[in-house]
Order: sequence, then structure tokens, then C-alpha cells
Amino acid sequence: MKIPESKVAEIAAAADIVQVISQYVELKRAGKDYRGLCPFHGDTDPSFYVSPQKGIFHCFGCAVGGSVFNFIMRMENLSFVDSVQLLAKRYGVSFSFETGTGRSRDEQERLVRALEVAQRHFREKLESNRDASQYLIDRGVSSEWIGRIGLGFATDAWDELDRCLSAAGVPVKDALSAGLIRQRNGGGHYDYFRSRIMIPIRDLRGNLSAFGGRIFGEGEPKYLNSPESAIFRKRNVLFGLDDAKEAIRREGFLILVEGYFDQLSLRIRGLENTVAPLGTALGPEQVRLMKRFSPDVITVFDGDAAGIRAVKRSIPLFLAEGVEPRCVILTEDKDPDEAVRRLGVEAFRRLLEDSVSMIDFLLNNLAEQYDLNTLQGRNLALEECLPVLRRIADSKERDYVLERCSSRIRVREDRIRRLLTSSMHTGEQREKSVQRGSLFDFPADERNVVRGMLLRDEFVDRVIERGALKDMEDPVLLGLGQMMIEFRRQQGYLDPRAFCHSLEDTKLASLVAGWLKPRPDEDDLRPEVDGERTIEQSLERIATRKITKRKAEIKERLKVCSPDSMEFSELARELRVIGQRLHK
Repeated sequence: MKIPESKVAEIAAAADIVQVISQYVELKRAGKDYRGLCPFHGDTDPSFYVSPQKGIFHCFGCAVGGSVFNFIMRMENLSFVDSVQLLAKRYGVSFSFETGTGRSRDEQERLVRALEVAQRHFREKLESNRDASQYLIDRGVSSEWIGRIGLGFATDAWDELDRCLSAAGVPVKDALSAGLIRQRNGGGHYDYFRSRIMIPIRDLRGNLSAFGGRIFGEGEPKYLNSPESAIFRKRNVLFGLDDAKEAIRREGFLILVEGYFDQLSLRIRGLENTVAPLGTALGPEQVRLMKRFSPDVITVFDGDAAGIRAVKRSIPLFLAEGVEPRCVILTEDKDPDEAVRRLGVEAFRRLLEDSVSMIDFLLNNLAEQYDLNTLQGRNLALEECLPVLRRIADSKERDYVLERCSSRIRVREDRIRRLLTSSMHTGEQREKSVQRGSLFDFPADERNVVRGMLLRDEFVDRVIERGALKDMEDPVLLGLGQMMIEFRRQQGYLDPRAFCHSLEDTKLASLVAGWLKPRPDEDDLRPEVDGERTIEQSLERIATRKITKRKAEIKERLKVCSPDSMEFSELARELRVIGQRLHK
């Protein structure tokens, strides 16, 4: 059961945070705030502050903080829901839950109907657009498969779907909740998807729950998913699993690829046991979902630097769920779609048969990268193993992986354990950055962008328009940014105080509270240092970092391309465009 956000806000308004905390901590006024000894650590010099204006508490000593609900959770050892109930009762606020996912079954059915109307519209537009249809055929998707998958097309018109939904009798609130249209600032609505190949996303039962849209022509972001709704939670969905589940059971293993068209391309060619995340980083819920159908997973990664980083990120995620995946690294093709079209399905199957343990691949890669006959080479390889081992510290698989690392890179196991203990302490400090909340614990540019979203509601649109979140590397900042966007979608605007009140995770609540009340010398966004300009510069640097990486990838690819090939010409043209942008 879920508590409506409006009810959370009502209870937060009624429960005076100073009054609540004063029942546990002796507070004294300090300007606009109140100050006292922190109840969460051995505080001797008052470092615990309560801000009635912002509705938060924050300790500069241990970095614990958050809303009035988070304080009660910690002091009374309660869940978020129980803390809200306690304060509602204490302050005489009537209390009620939303049922199920927060919408009635009737409304869920109405959202499905809105999506089905939209899909028929997208199908009709694809049939009448020769260029979009030819694009799919050129990518190996026949007319028969277009129909079987239910692909469609969203034109570049601003309100074509809006008018179609209205004509079909779909209520505006259902179209909004399904993520098909958006509210205009000046009134009226506009289509969420424009100029995109539309890919239906279905739940495990095969019911339509969302869309993925691939840009047709130039534009960003390249892929755009429906926002989350009562019938769509992207972290609980794997694209294509509804069709793949029987094949996974039949074949005994699951193939995991990165993108929609990778999955479709393999499925069309008979590799029906293929699934993909929804264009976002893989999460533990999705790993658990895979494991339900098969613990034998083969992942297919690109062979570039980004692919290697993806391998390293994925290992702890899988091992934490008791899954040791095999992997295929593509060295001659940019993605599985290109590989299976170039090689043919039988040759691609042989690649899968030759897949290796993801851990063995990582260790073999380190052996190729460093000279393990030298002390320096072994130390460099060890440095790369430690972060992976640290991230699976709570997994029963760690000892097994540690032994393999020790044997492969030729470093004594007891030495790795000693270094791991030390590095885990350092790593815990990094993890505790969520608790400490120091601004310097996060990459500056990514921190400025996400904190800018928190403090300036209008900045969220700029982040969405530029697709900045997908280029972020810090998982905490990425997760926070996505939560802010979702909160803003549901509430219509992003109020920092209300957002903090909504956070059930006490670590994240502490982080947000610390960001709302930072030390002055840590605050890069304060007015006197031109915070607006700082945010814009950070956005630009994140974009520049992305195209700089792409530049390096192109240069590597050009080394193996024939100068007379079409690919060489296209890459050279892209390299010139990147060069012009970098030297503006």
C-alpha cells in the first residue's frame, strides 16, 4: 500500500518539525534555525540543526538528515509508512492509503485502453509513412514482423496524437497518466512522442504498458521511454521477456543485450530467448527477474572501453543475486544487431557457445592490459579488481571470486584481503557520502546538475531536453535525478521540501537535507558565485565529455576500417563535426 503524496504533504505541514524533534533533542534557536546535540552520534559540540523554513534536520557531524518522517524512523526504529501513521495520529490528521499501485483497477484498465488507442494511431502513421517503413525494412524488420511486434511511428506534429485520443473518447487525465501527452505551460497539451519509431513495451502477461520511441532522423535523446505510471515500472521490466520466457525455458539460458533493436534483430532471426533493459542501466530487480526464468545468462557487450566498463559494473550486480553470467564481447561490430546481420544467425550462435565467464573475461582482459610478470603490472591489475570485490563484500560469492583473482593476477590471497579491508573502509566512506552529504564526495559537474534540479524547478526541463542524465556515471546522482523527474511528473513541479518529505530511504533523505543546507564554503551554487552559470557550465562539460569519448571511439574504429569503405567516410564526417563542436 502507498500513501498519497498529497497526504504526506498534509501530515508534514501539520507536524511542526521543531516541536517533534524537541521531544527528543534539546534545541536552541540559532538565527532562523535551531541547534542541538545530535542524537545519532556522540556529539559534544552541537552540530545538529533543524530548519523549520525548509522542513528538514541535518547534522554536520555525521551527515544524518532528512524530513520529520526520517527523524521519527530513526528515533523510533519505524518504517516510513509507520512514521507517517504515527505523526498523523499525533497531530489529528485523517489517514488513508492508496490501494494497489495507487490507482484503482478500473483506472489501470483505462490507461491500457489509452495506450491501445495510441498504438493503433502509431500503426496507421507508420503504414502511411514510406520513409519510416523503409527504415525498418533496411534494418531487417519485414512487414510481417512489423505487424507481429506492433511497431509504429509518431510524426513530428505537436498534437496529432492528442487529437486522436480526444476523438476516441480517451479522457485527458488518462492520456496524461499514461504518459502520452504533456501539459503546456500556457494551457492545452502536446504529444510526448514526436518523430519517433514507436516500440510497444509489454508486461509479463503480454499487456501493453508503455512505449519506447527511437528518434527518426536527428535529435536527442536517441531513445525515449514512457514515463512511469500505474501500469509501468521500468525497473521491473525487461523488454521482450513476455515473448522470450517460453524460449528461455526451452533453451535453458537467457541472452541479454543492450537495446531494443538488438533484441528485435536477434528475435527475428530465431534467437527468441533474448531480452533487453529499457535503455537504462541494469538494476537488481531486473537481475532477479532474469533469475526467475534462468540462472544461466549470456550478456553481449561491445568491445570498446564503454563495453569493458559495463562488464565491470555488471559483475557485482549479478553476483549479489547468485548469478555468474557468461559474456560475449563484440570486437568487429558495434552492437548485436550489426553482428548478427553481418555474421548470420549460425555464426552468432557459435559466438554464444564460445562465451566465457564474465569474471574470467575481466581477469583475462587485465592480463592482456598489464604485464603480470612485473610487480607494477600485478599491482595495477589488483587496483582494478579491488572495486569489484568491494562491491560484492556482502555476497557469499566474494571468497570464490577473490580466489580466482588471486590465482589469475598472481597476488597472494592474504594480501588482497588486507588491501580489501583497507579499500572497503575507503569504499564505505564513498558509500557513506550518501550519509555524510559532503558536496565534495561527488563528481562536481554531475553534482551541480542534479543539485541544480533540486534547487531550481525550471532547470529540470533543460536537463530533460539535453538528455544529461543518461551521460552521468555516478549511480547515486543518476538515481536521484531520475527520482526528481518522476516526482515532478507526478506533482507538476519540484518543490525541494516536498521532495525531501517523500523520500523513504533515510540515506537519500540525509543527502538531500545536506544539499539543502550545505556549508557555505562547499556551496558552488550560491548566488555570489553565479550558481546559474555554474550549472550551465556543468551541463556543457558533461556533454563535452560524452562527445570526447565518442571521438576516441571513432579514432579507434578508423584504424581498422578500409579507407575506401562507406563506414570510413561516415566516421570521418562525424569526426569532423565533433571537432568543430569541440573547438567552437
